[in-house]
Amino acid sequence: MIVGDPGLSKSTLTACMAAHVSCGRSWPDQSYCPAGEVLLVNAEDDPADTTRPRLDAAGAAVERIHFLEAVSDVQRGGTRSFNLGDVEAVDDFIDRHPDVRVVVIDPISAYLAGVDSHKNADVRGVLAPMSALAAKRGVAVIGVSHLNKGQTAAIYRSSGSLAFVAAARSVYLLAKSDDAPERRLLLPIKNNLGPDTHGIGYSLRTTEENVPYVEWSSDPVQQTADEILRSGSDEQRTATEDCMEWLGIVLSSAGVKASDVMRAAEEHGFTPKTLRRAREKLGVRTDKAGVRDGWIWSL
Repeated sequence: MIVGDPGLSKSTLTACMAAHVSCGRSWPDQSYCPAGEVLLVNAEDDPADTTRPRLDAAGAAVERIHFLEAVSDVQRGGTRSFNLGDVEAVDDFIDRHPDVRVVVIDPISAYLAGVDSHKNADVRGVLAPMSALAAKRGVAVIGVSHLNKGQTAAIYRSSGSLAFVAAARSVYLLAKSDDAPERRLLLPIKNNLGPDTHGIGYSLRTTEENVPYVEWSSDPVQQTADEILRSGSDEQRTATEDCMEWLGIVLSSAGVKASDVMRAAEEHGFTPKTLRRAREKLGVRTDKAGVRDGWIWSL
């Protein structure tokens, strides 16, 4: 499972992972990645105008990546939308494409076909056959999900029933870094297949056509998923709101030198991180005063 808030480009990450598998390209920690085919099940992105450009930007061998949009409906004739109960359809597809190594289901909540995502027994019932298929075929099934609004430990933050996390062999949190808006952190929440070590970071870059792609960082991330989620606690949001109110007053009349604002913020007890959040939320303009002058902040 990969879980994270909406808008973090989780699908860009899974496109990158699909590219690694399609080419047999080593993972960012230089570990071996077996080459194979990939089956993508994506309810939120159009394969032609969204997913395919992302795969191209990631350097994927696109002829080895397939899209599952519908399954045959023998009783009614024709086709219908795929759901997690259609394990036989996936099994038949792997029969025809035995080199499939990964199946991505994004988001997993879109394919429950009427199953209550908050009922443990119901979720276990629909996930168990897919887990059995993964074991039988030796494929990795990656489910993508959102975070809920709770303030508990990371392992309880996946949307819906805890059965999603319980069924998964490993669960990762995708979060935005505090250091830069384009930087993302992929952090282990649960790992039954190996030791819990550290996370990894990457930056979102764009091509000349404004297609996003992943640029991995070689430096390990020592922060834990719980620490990252706690960094967005009510206490910190309150500090940001206080700083927003203060910053709005400081910039209300005219532009102010950025260096003066930063110095005053420090004197008022606002950290650089809190000041940056407040600045971004207020939409503060930053303009160069001149070739040799500093930056000017204004509303």
